[in-house]
Amino acid sequence: MLPSMGPESRKRVKTKPHLIIRIKEEWHFDEKAKQFVSEDGRRVDVKANLPSRSHVEYRVPKLAKARKGTLSKDEANMLRYFNVMLPAGSDPSQYLEVVKKWPCVKKADPPRDVRLPGQSGSK
Repeated sequence: MLPSMGPESRKRVKTKPHLIIRIKEEWHFDEKAKQFVSEDGRRVDVKANLPSRSHVEYRVPKLAKARKGTLSKDEANMLRYFNVMLPAGSDPSQYLEVVKKWPCVKKADPPRDVRLPGQSGSK
């Protein structure tokens, strides 16, 4: 039996607490300031109303490092997706409504319940 198929593979796959957001087209993320910025200069402080040690990261960080003119339409669209990372032990559902109220957010969702193949849907 392969090590990846041992009894430990039946455990629930754990992910760090986070939310998944998509920002509106007229917004972008300023990595230096750690804020979302609109085309007209409005800013969203992502640390407001979130626990300490929270941060925002691109869903596809490699695309953020690419020159904007070289990205396809779909790749540019992927730059609108972010993870709002919360400290260990946090319950993402407690912060979902907070994040949904940010003016830059078009859509916010909790993470999916990730399970390995063959696992039942119950916890």
